[in-house]
Amino acid sequence: MKVASPSRYTYQVQERGDRVRPNRFHSRYAILKLLLEKLQHLVESELLVPGEKLLDYGCGNKPYESLFKQKFDRYIGADFPGNDRAEIAVGPQGQLPIADASIDCVLSSQVLEHVEQPQVYLKEAYRVLKPGSALVLSTHGIWRYHPDPCDYWRWTAAGLQREVVQAGFEVVSVQSVFGMASAGLQLWQDATEEKVPGRLRKFYIWLLQRAIGWMESRHPEQLSNDAAVYIILARKSRGEENIFS
Repeated sequence: MKVASPSRYTYQVQERGDRVRPNRFHSRYAILKLLLEKLQHLVESELLVPGEKLLDYGCGNKPYESLFKQKFDRYIGADFPGNDRAEIAVGPQGQLPIADASIDCVLSSQVLEHVEQPQVYLKEAYRVLKPGSALVLSTHGIWRYHPDPCDYWRWTAAGLQREVVQAGFEVVSVQSVFGMASAGLQLWQDATEEKVPGRLRKFYIWLLQRAIGWMESRHPEQLSNDAAVYIILARKSRGEENIFS
């Protein structure tokens, strides 16, 4: 469920690229590589408890399916009608045709900024999770406008945690991808790459992505309040099976 617009709630077919194996000349090389590394670390940690069913809520082309299958037996994709990769079609506001408390993990990767009503989306994720089960959520902090076809929201670390808690979750961990300098350099690249002569553009992008990678290698675990992406691990309370009843 990458996007919603007032009149069209169908999947937008487009080239989404390989988010797991971007080439070194890709304009998103550094952030995709670091995002994957942090998700891998999360999957390999004891914080994410194994289970039977994972729901990829707004699955797109399921870039992280093989990664999360290390811990979950069934990987179920949900998206707007028209996505052939999705097993489940969601409603206009992200409604899921899934029973309450039936999912062991909900994954939401780079979807929340495209959702019209984040609280409706997050509370639907909460509803279908079993008590004590996990939400793995990544979305943008500082990033350029990228409609798919709409782009509504950006968050700070504190603002995103507040959004998640308001939906009923307990936040377990927060990670960031990029500090202020890297986020600024990424925006500079995005604003200027079209002005660079075509024969030099690949080298220009490679150079800036290398610079971002070097900066990020100096403080890999530091939480930035000016990040490009935040990753939250949250959990549904064990003692509150249905806050909406």
